[in-house]
Amino acid sequence: MKNFSSKGIRFSGDSIKSCVGFIDLVDSTKTTITMEGLDYIRRYYSTFINSVSENVKSYRGKVIKNIGDCLLFYFPKTTDVNNIEVFAEAIECCFKILDERYSINEELSKQQLPPFNYRISMDYGILDLALVGDYSQIDLFGTTVNLCSKINTSSSSAIPNEIIIGDNFYRILKSFSAMLNSYNFINHINYQITENNIYPLYKIKRKKIFGINNIEVNDTNSFNQQQQLGSSLGNLNNNNNKRIILVDDEEDVLFTYKTFLEEHDYDVTAFTDPSFAINYIRNIPNFKDLLVILDIRMKNLNGFQLHQQIKAIDPTIKVLFITALDILDEFSTIIPGISKEYIMKKPVDRKRFTTTIQKILK
Repeated sequence: MKNFSSKGIRFSGDSIKSCVGFIDLVDSTKTTITMEGLDYIRRYYSTFINSVSENVKSYRGKVIKNIGDCLLFYFPKTTDVNNIEVFAEAIECCFKILDERYSINEELSKQQLPPFNYRISMDYGILDLALVGDYSQIDLFGTTVNLCSKINTSSSSAIPNEIIIGDNFYRILKSFSAMLNSYNFINHINYQITENNIYPLYKIKRKKIFGINNIEVNDTNSFNQQQQLGSSLGNLNNNNNKRIILVDDEEDVLFTYKTFLEEHDYDVTAFTDPSFAINYIRNIPNFKDLLVILDIRMKNLNGFQLHQQIKAIDPTIKVLFITALDILDEFSTIIPGISKEYIMKKPVDRKRFTTTIQKILK
C-alpha cells in the first residue's frame, strides 16, 4: 500500500470551537457555460474569489480553500465566546460582502459579465484541524463544517443574498444583548439532519433601516426626480398591496401605465431615471410581491443593464419588459431562460397589460 502521508491529509489531533462559513456563487455553472472564451470565465471567478477573500481577511477571518464556486472560511478569534467584538466582526464581514456586491456588479456589467448572487451560511462548533500537502496548508473538517456546507447547498434552506445561520451560532449571538439590539434573527426553517434530528436555522438582518440620506443623489438630476424618490421612500414599508415599479424615460408612457393600473389595488411607483429606480429597489424590505416593469431603450442605462442590476439585488424579483423594438425572438439569447409572458410589445393593450400583471403577481 502506498504511503500518502507526506502529500495527503495529516490530522494534527487539535480541534477548536469557532465560527465557520461558506459562501457560494449562485448558478455560476449555468452562467459560465454561456460565456465566450476562457478569459471571461477567469475574470468572473477571480473577481469573486479575490473580492470575498479580501473582505474575510480584513475582518480577521481566514479563507481555507475554494471549492469550485464556493469558499470555506472561518474566524479563529471567535474561540473566545465572551468577546462580542469578534462575533460582530464575523457577522459584519458577511454583510460587507453583500453590501459590496452592488458596486462589484456594476463593474461586472461594464465588462459585459453577469452579476454575482451569493448564498452565505454560518455556524459555530468544533472544527478539526488538518494539514494538507507538501506546504502543510490548514484544512477544516468535522460535523460543524459538514452541516454548514449542507445548509449552504440545500435549495430549501439557502436563500440568495441572505445570511443563514445555524442554531449553535444563534445561541451564542443571542447571549449578547447588543447583538439583539443590532440585528433581527428570523426563524427560517428546521434543517432535517436525520429522520429524528432537526436543526433550527435563522436569517439575520440588520435592524437599522436606511432612508433617503443613505442614497446618493446626482446633482445633475432634476429637483422633481429627487422629490419623486423622497416621496416614494415613505411607502417602502407598506406591505398591504402588491408593489409595481414602472421605469421608462418618457413621462407620458408612465402616465398611461399608471392610468391602466389605477383601478387595481397596487402600490405603484414610477421613475424616469433608472438609477433612482435601482436605489429605491435596494431599500425595499420584501421582494415577494414586487414587479418591475421597464422599457429597453432608455438614456444612461438600457433595460438589459437595468435588468441585470435588479437581478443582482435579488434574483427572485419579477421583471416585465415592454418594448417597441422588434426583437422578441432574440430575447431568449439575450436573457437565457426568460419566459415570453415577461415580454410585451408596444403599443400596449390595456386589458392585456393588466391581465398579464395579474397573472405574474397572482
